[in-house]
Amino acid sequence: MSHDGQTFQSTAGANLLDRKFHLFESAYWLDLVVQRVVSGTRRLAVLGIGLVFIFCTITATAFAENFRVITKVYSGSSLDALSEHLILFQEGVIYDFPEIETRFVSIFDSGKKLVTIMDRETQVQASVSEDDLVKITAQARAAATTEEQRTQLGMNAAVEPSKRVLGYKLSFGNLEYHMTGQPAPSQEVAVEFAKFVDLAARLNLVRRLGPPPFGRMTLNQYLASKKEVPLETTLILNREGGSQEYRSTLALETIESLSSDDRKKMQEAAGMRAIYRQVDLKSFPAP
Repeated sequence: MSHDGQTFQSTAGANLLDRKFHLFESAYWLDLVVQRVVSGTRRLAVLGIGLVFIFCTITATAFAENFRVITKVYSGSSLDALSEHLILFQEGVIYDFPEIETRFVSIFDSGKKLVTIMDRETQVQASVSEDDLVKITAQARAAATTEEQRTQLGMNAAVEPSKRVLGYKLSFGNLEYHMTGQPAPSQEVAVEFAKFVDLAARLNLVRRLGPPPFGRMTLNQYLASKKEVPLETTLILNREGGSQEYRSTLALETIESLSSDDRKKMQEAAGMRAIYRQVDLKSFPAP
């Protein structure tokens, strides 16, 4: 959580906080759209060129330097992490390893434009192309036909200065994001990390995990445009009778060479991808 992040992530560490909330009961139309697409309906149009984020200009020959990210998620003021993810960015391939609940591992392969999620428990894997994630998100956005729907689901949400932290705020429905950024080591690192968070948010949508991703995607794009990555993000869920807060921290470092532990994790993930049985995304186990 999370994988936006940020950061909160679905099957990855980017949108970890978002995983804590299953809010799609307020967006039943999203379920209908996703079910049609995942079950094999491919009559999709790429609706809204603006959905194709600026990071899509990254090519196989323009990846950022190798870097690693550690994300942690906390509930309220607790000092004990609910979730922790190690995310390795290696020559266009991103490996997401949960460090506490280790069941699910994800690989984001920019060269193949493929996202693969793997389950250690059942030893199955499922894959979805980056193009399909973009198309499904566009289809879901188009399914919101009223201004009220678009507002409630964060499609019209705008980034503004936060009065809570020295950073940014975005709110919609009963959710508030407050984010503090930090300078990325380079523009390429900011863009590549942003792409990861964005794909994780789109994957959340397909798997029906967490709240609608549109507001988070807007905040993510805004941060990348300022050549920043998140430092700390707070997600506030306002409910009748009170609110819940979750906090995510992010530490990023560029690396010249992999540690032996990191290399071992990557080799294990490659082995899982080679031997785990392939299933379609709708049959992949839920977290």
